[in-house]
Amino acid sequence: MLIGREPDAAVLGEASAWLLARSVVSASADPRLVELDASLDRVTGAVLSLSRALAENVADSRDVQAFARDFLSMEGLPIEAPRKRTDFETFTSALGVVGALPPLLDLADAYAAAKRERGYVEFSDQVALALAICERNPEVVAAHRERARTVLLDEYQDTSVVQTRLLATLFSGHSVMAVGDPDQSIYGWRGASAANLARFSKDFAPDSGAGVFDLSTSWRNPGIVLDAANALIQPLDAGIPKAPLSPSPFAGAGEVGVRWAETIEHEADLVARWFAARLGRPGGGASRSGALLCRTFANVGVFTTALRNHGVPTHVLGIAGLLDQPVIADLVCVLRVLHDPTAGSELVRVLGGARWRIGPADLAALNGLARWLADRDLGSRRLGDEVRQGLRASVAADESPSIVDALDFLLTAPDSHSALRAFSDTGLGRMRRAGAQLQSLRRRAGLGLVDFVHLVQQELLLDIEVAANAEQPLGPPSLEAFDELLAGFADVAEHPTLGAFLGWLTEAEQRDRLAPRQDEPEPGAVQVLSIHGSKGLEWDVVAIPRMVDEELPSKPRTTKGWLAFGELPNDFKGDRAELPELQWRGVQSQAEFDEAVRGFAEENRQRHADEERRLAYVALTRTRSELLLTGSWWASQKSPRKPSVFLHELVRAGILDVGALPVTPADDENPRGGDTVRQRWPLDPLGPRHEAVH
Repeated sequence: MLIGREPDAAVLGEASAWLLARSVVSASADPRLVELDASLDRVTGAVLSLSRALAENVADSRDVQAFARDFLSMEGLPIEAPRKRTDFETFTSALGVVGALPPLLDLADAYAAAKRERGYVEFSDQVALALAICERNPEVVAAHRERARTVLLDEYQDTSVVQTRLLATLFSGHSVMAVGDPDQSIYGWRGASAANLARFSKDFAPDSGAGVFDLSTSWRNPGIVLDAANALIQPLDAGIPKAPLSPSPFAGAGEVGVRWAETIEHEADLVARWFAARLGRPGGGASRSGALLCRTFANVGVFTTALRNHGVPTHVLGIAGLLDQPVIADLVCVLRVLHDPTAGSELVRVLGGARWRIGPADLAALNGLARWLADRDLGSRRLGDEVRQGLRASVAADESPSIVDALDFLLTAPDSHSALRAFSDTGLGRMRRAGAQLQSLRRRAGLGLVDFVHLVQQELLLDIEVAANAEQPLGPPSLEAFDELLAGFADVAEHPTLGAFLGWLTEAEQRDRLAPRQDEPEPGAVQVLSIHGSKGLEWDVVAIPRMVDEELPSKPRTTKGWLAFGELPNDFKGDRAELPELQWRGVQSQAEFDEAVRGFAEENRQRHADEERRLAYVALTRTRSELLLTGSWWASQKSPRKPSVFLHELVRAGILDVGALPVTPADDENPRGGDTVRQRWPLDPLGPRHEAVH
């Protein structure tokens, strides 16, 4: 009430915030949005991200608007140098990204206004509003200081800028102790700063300075694991003196092993055997817990399949794991096909799967039919050359003809139609049955979201499949968990639509893979999760797969930094002193700007390398007993991937044997690409359980 806000405001969850932001964006009539060339869901994600960044960094959107105007004034800069085409793209791209900020900022302000009108706040708003209360009302600060003689702050490296400002406003000059490990700061993407501990004296004891104590005894890890962690983290400068980790008096010797394979399948088999031997030990082995910590989920299916083949109970945690379950993947694919006529890859999965069993030749024929239809009008008459050229020019280069529309065409076209010559009789019959089912489901799209999704489940017979398939023990619980997810989304949505739900699923999957988890370890089972999600957790035995170049450490997805769509410029971030700086002010030509961007990109690349090193450090220190590091030359890429630089550092530190890492692969080309397997088509939907079911 002190700052004119209702104290009983409801806190928005992820789904609610996404829906509200999406409704604000879709209701906007701003003509500038047309020029952004971005989908509704992408703009929604950018607005949410920008709104939260403004709150977390206590920044004013009007200042950012002024920054954008100054930046865009460079538009007329002379070239003044011989240039490659990519250089032009760099300058033009930067102007485009910053040019998108004004309409996105207006939408972020509209989103904030919508929250106020409806009496909502987000977590970032709560902290920012608390800071506003403290800055405007000294009596609130005095009351909190009287209430607590001593303040203890834990996990201080994970605090955001606005949280630090709130705490410093309340307790600067008070008796405060902060505990944290700057080398475990892996949540920079959501506002945390690795430099927080180094700035502690300045924030809380600007006059007297702060004392520093080392809590360097690890009560979790064995000695050799700590030696490995110290070796990896040694090159990092945390900005504050830090003693190396040492084992407790009760720590065991521990084990750090490495396994290297030729292919990823062999690597996954080695990991599965290692877990099977340790979790299945007689005399209490089943009480041990295990974890597979992944940098990315690109190849996680290979490892989970190997674990299950060796009889190791496996649980992929979170929404991301749920969406990877076959029954849920099938359901979501059909929902996307029903919603989006361009969802071609999803339709291929549905048609080629066990339900319809349509072979590659008929799928190729469907693609050919889609191309044939793209050049014709509704009466199947060929369009004129000028019209076809105009249509092609208006379509994005990577957008292919719709095979969803082609499937609909099959329902009305006679068997004798010349465009159907490439189809087999069996394939054509199955496609027509599949198309009729999808068309029938589209007619029922007016049902409520929950009822509609349940109808799709039943029409696809997914409920029957999970009840009948003993080889997929996670089938029934996966459907139940998805139903809970769906019901939760529908409860908070003002207008729950299928499109909004699918857009939120995409956003939620990405956020979930990076978020910390609260799941307890499961004795006798292997939990599969991301390294980001593992922070704060511990297991008896841990394996870290794919320790190869460009995977751990990973190659940066981008080195553009804040020169990306919907990003808040570094100038407005509370830890800007520690962030890479783009020296764009005062440049006299586009050539100078390009040079500044190259230097900025190199700083971002180094910052990413430091974050990857911290991630590896967090992953290593999750184990109470045994640790396995693995890699292989060949996965899906064309050239072999070498052992990770982290593995070489552990060899030099004496943690791993010198001969543990091979120098060259046995094959000069990817051996996985040359494997030929004769497959009988159509697929038997029952597979190895055919006899048992019959």
